[in-house]
Amino acid sequence: MKSYLYYFISNENFGVTLNTDIFETNIVNIILLLVILFIVIKNFLTENLTARKKKIVEAIENAETSLADSNKRYTEAKKQWAQMDIIIKEINSQMETTKQNVLKLKWDQAKEDLSKKFTTAIGILRNRENKIFNDVIKEVSKKALNRVILKLKKQLGKIEQSAIVNRKITQLGD
Repeated sequence: MKSYLYYFISNENFGVTLNTDIFETNIVNIILLLVILFIVIKNFLTENLTARKKKIVEAIENAETSLADSNKRYTEAKKQWAQMDIIIKEINSQMETTKQNVLKLKWDQAKEDLSKKFTTAIGILRNRENKIFNDVIKEVSKKALNRVILKLKKQLGKIEQSAIVNRKITQLGD
């Protein structure tokens, strides 16, 4: 080990020495290259990272909006389900009352009476179901129509929009 160390340190063997000629070592060239690369790459990376950040933020905001809309629709569906449950309980209680009254009457009269009340209850239930179903369809249709209108407004220019509206108005007139 001592011999190797002595070999590098001694001047007799022309050991390792520091070259002080700047142009020969290309330090200036390397520094200039690094500075130019830093300036060019910095602007490129800054623009790309800013654009990417913007896209990510927009995607997150869209997802949050979709989640909020979904939660609203879920809450509305739960409310309608609860209303339907109340209606069913009400109908069940009406049917129970009807059953008790029928048992007190004569068999023939009870049979006729029971048939009328069950028909009425079923009609009421079907009417209420249809009403709730129609309300849900109207709400879904309104929301779908609003989304389509928003998408069309984003994708079509004013001239195309007015052309479509005029064409639909003429179709309605026919």
